[in-house]
Amino acid sequence: MPEVRTGMNAIRKSVILIVDDDALVRVHSNLALEDAGYEVVEATNAADALVKLKERPDIAALFTDVRMPGALNGIDLAHAVHAQRPDIAILVTSGADNGASSALPAAAQFLQKPYTKAQLSQMLQHGQTVRA
Repeated sequence: MPEVRTGMNAIRKSVILIVDDDALVRVHSNLALEDAGYEVVEATNAADALVKLKERPDIAALFTDVRMPGALNGIDLAHAVHAQRPDIAILVTSGADNGASSALPAAAQFLQKPYTKAQLSQMLQHGQTVRA
């Protein structure tokens, strides 16, 4: 994991991969997670996310929307990530559940939109604690 130097102490930052085709949602999520102390990597779709996952073995968590363009949606991405990297915390979001929460890998969590910065941070912290 990358280290941030503050004075004489080194603080490790968890790396979160955000996947959403909506640029405004990505920016909002990015700012919320950076404020909570995370390093953020962004992807616009599932294919881009899988590439970034291979490029960045330090990614500790995935935060993805369900609906996005391309061959894979967020649920498909969650399953692919879980199969490749079961150590990664997975949080999936959508404006409507529509059965999404029951279709996720067993260890994944669902966060319904709209959500607060505090809810997002808390869910990711819980997911990473479970896998630690």
